[in-house]
Amino acid sequence: MLWTAGVATAPIVKLLAGKTDRAGRVSVGPFMNLQDVPGVFVVGDASSVVRNGRPVPGVAQAAIQQGRYVGRLIARQLKGRDGKHPFHYVDKGNMAVVGKNFAILESGSFGTSGFLTWLVWIFLHLMSLPQLQNRMRVQTQWFWSYFTGQRSSRLIPGTAKAVLPRRHRRASPSGG
Repeated sequence: MLWTAGVATAPIVKLLAGKTDRAGRVSVGPFMNLQDVPGVFVVGDASSVVRNGRPVPGVAQAAIQQGRYVGRLIARQLKGRDGKHPFHYVDKGNMAVVGKNFAILESGSFGTSGFLTWLVWIFLHLMSLPQLQNRMRVQTQWFWSYFTGQRSSRLIPGTAKAVLPRRHRRASPSGG
């Protein structure tokens, strides 16, 4: 399977007229604000955030923390209060599913992998979804995929023979 992620920021970022980094992300201040433009905040993949001399990684957990921070900051401003503390990113670690029944977890100097880590990944992923309805829907889809072997995320139907050029195919036991 081939999967790619976005390699460029959204075109609207160019309209902000802020200072950008090499990837086209807008440099933001300590309160996730666009420099010299009051009331404009940039979070997630569109923002270039440097804290303690290091860039904040462009991962979902950073974007979620930025969004929550800015939401609270805007709520404070609407009540007539200023933001007290600049944005602070907390690295909660990284998890990834590597295969069926197997995941890895790294958090600081702690690391683990295997079936139990996979179960932890499932639990954390489901609990992070908003609304019980979404959790139930995803859980049902996962159970179905797990027990039937049918994957709804298949993007390119067909066998490797039909998709890959001949030089990239593995020889099958039947010689085909």
